[in-house]
Amino acid sequence: MLKLKTQKNRGDTMPRGQPRKFNSGTKLIALFREFCDDIIENDFARVPNQTNFCRWLADNYCECDRKTIYNALNKYFPTIKSEFEQIQSDVIAEGGMLGKYQSTMSIFALKNWCRWSDNPRAEDTSQQADDNFIAALENAAKKVWEDRADRSKQDVRDK
Repeated sequence: MLKLKTQKNRGDTMPRGQPRKFNSGTKLIALFREFCDDIIENDFARVPNQTNFCRWLADNYCECDRKTIYNALNKYFPTIKSEFEQIQSDVIAEGGMLGKYQSTMSIFALKNWCRWSDNPRAEDTSQQADDNFIAALENAAKKVWEDRADRSKQDVRDK
């Protein structure tokens, strides 16, 4: 059976692995923006994917692998994933529109990497469903408060 190493003076388990490369999601987004700016300045010579981002980080910041980027986006800072994808999609779309990237591959990348779709109505429907759900919750909460107020008035009258 595998046992965790423990510190001798304290019963705590020692942390495993290396420390995080990025202290915050904000830092990762700032670096990704720099990477994407570099792509644009160099006439779209690279594609803004995670592998190229790792290569750029190794040249400009620190050694990093795709698993580190994946963990940062999905495990440690999931709130920045949509911003990361938005920046990535902006660069891919711009490169595709300017003819720097093949249009077919740009569409493929946008659909698979950035969650774009041919049918924007599907997103509108889910947004409308969310809005309806929120409105229903607000109405239910309002009804509960009105019922409580009516009961309080009735209790005052009964006394």
